[in-house]
Amino acid sequence: MHHSPWTSTLTRRAVLAAAGGLGAAVALSAAPSATAAPRGFRNPVVPTNNPDPAVLAADGAFYLYATNGAAGAMPVLTSPDLVEWTPAGNAMPQLATWCRPGRHWAPEVIAVGDRYLSYYTAWRADIDQQAVSVAVSDSPTGPFVDDRTAPLIDQSTEGGSIDASPFQDVDGSLWLLWKNDGNHDGLPSYIYLQRLSDDGLELVGEPQRLFGMDQPYETYTIEGASVVVHQGRYYCFYSTGEYWNDSYGVCWASAPSLTGPWTKRGDGPILASNDVAAGSGHGMPIKVGPHWWYVYHAWQPDHVNEDPGRLVWLSRITFTGHGPVIDGPSVENPFAPMP
Repeated sequence: MHHSPWTSTLTRRAVLAAAGGLGAAVALSAAPSATAAPRGFRNPVVPTNNPDPAVLAADGAFYLYATNGAAGAMPVLTSPDLVEWTPAGNAMPQLATWCRPGRHWAPEVIAVGDRYLSYYTAWRADIDQQAVSVAVSDSPTGPFVDDRTAPLIDQSTEGGSIDASPFQDVDGSLWLLWKNDGNHDGLPSYIYLQRLSDDGLELVGEPQRLFGMDQPYETYTIEGASVVVHQGRYYCFYSTGEYWNDSYGVCWASAPSLTGPWTKRGDGPILASNDVAAGSGHGMPIKVGPHWWYVYHAWQPDHVNEDPGRLVWLSRITFTGHGPVIDGPSVENPFAPMP
């Protein structure tokens, strides 16, 4: 049974249990019905342009954030189940003084204490580069405010910085992953990692390069990294290829700890284009009940780099003895995250 992605009412009751930060998993379960049949869903779960989606579970609901679009610098949508989404406006109506409008990309949000922190990419006003910063809100829907006079991360000699992803480790420590935007200036791109202060507002220590492009299936760049822990091992999902065509896909690496060493054990993308979706990628894993899911964007195959843009898709992740596997993309899906 499928409901419209824009349906705003739901009769199921959800119970939220936090299991770390945004980079870690979240667990959401619903009271089961002994007679209920499995509930399926259809992709795309958001049939409008919402690139680089990231999801937060908070207050018994899900919140999806995306790259700037018609809704403003930081579009936000809400859902009770990852399938039915309702637009909730612009979560960042006022921009930081150090940036200019037009290129607010890939926000990811994490709860730290009683506040919500958005790590986002914006266009620096002083130079033609992207940079990463952090904005704060008392609510998952905003308004998020960045009162810094300069971005959190400045990699002007490495092409700038994009695609920040916060992660809370099993010991409670906070970390930030991102990518230097080297391909913007003809330079190499790497996935970086650095410790965050306990309040999540400052960087601590020195940044570490986790890995760069060193596999034959990695083309153009690597970006959109997101880490989870499964059965004591760390998995990093990241995208490679050109986002504007069907070369874009999702790969993975694993490590015994967040700081590595990281090993790419796959032989190519585990999520790629097919006959129903093109340029599948730049998403994040999320755990709902006992199952893992991957939320990501994809073009319609006959409208790549055209309207209606990059739509939001949802696919199941299975961890096997050989590593993670992502189903799909598939329009018809027999099982939904929430029963």
